[in-house]
Amino acid sequence: MKPNWKTWTVCLSLALFVTGCTLPAKEESKSKTKARNKPVKLSAIQKLGDNKMDVVLFLNRAEHLLEEVYFAALDNAKGKTVYEDGLMFRELPERFSSKDKIVDYFGRFWSKPLALAMYDKLTTKLVKEKLFLAIPRVDYPVLISVRNTTVAKSNGELDVTVLDATDPSFASDRTLHYRLVRDRKTKRFEIKARSGTYGSEQFQ
Repeated sequence: MKPNWKTWTVCLSLALFVTGCTLPAKEESKSKTKARNKPVKLSAIQKLGDNKMDVVLFLNRAEHLLEEVYFAALDNAKGKTVYEDGLMFRELPERFSSKDKIVDYFGRFWSKPLALAMYDKLTTKLVKEKLFLAIPRVDYPVLISVRNTTVAKSNGELDVTVLDATDPSFASDRTLHYRLVRDRKTKRFEIKARSGTYGSEQFQ
């Protein structure tokens, strides 16, 4: 008895359907395996300490984060300005429009407790659910260079000392100490402690 051509057609269609469904699954499995086996590249911030200049760049950027927020308020062309108790408050742009956003920004370099302390030292004001910031009258310029910085690495942590971190006319005690540790989640270094009288008002 000859097989019915309709039966062959059904069988062939079924085979093609099964094959078409299984191939992508295999390819997806291979792709996931490759992704798992692919070595994770460490960022320079995760390898901090191998080069003193990297540490200097990191600390300089960290010390200027407050200025970045102040400048963002200054540069906010669409922002409003309000005055209260002799202070001028400028509206912050969207990327700094809440406490959480600013703390997260500080948290790229500073530990969470220090990031929160830095925010608490800001003079802020909510106006119609918009965050405003008062620009300070005093600044703390910091000089961190490979020439005045020493780095000691111990048990995966970094102890950094900066001598003569500012002009003698600004402060008599011009030595700063930093303790840098790895964040458990991101494995990036962050500043766990900053000690020294100069500029401490912004961090304590």
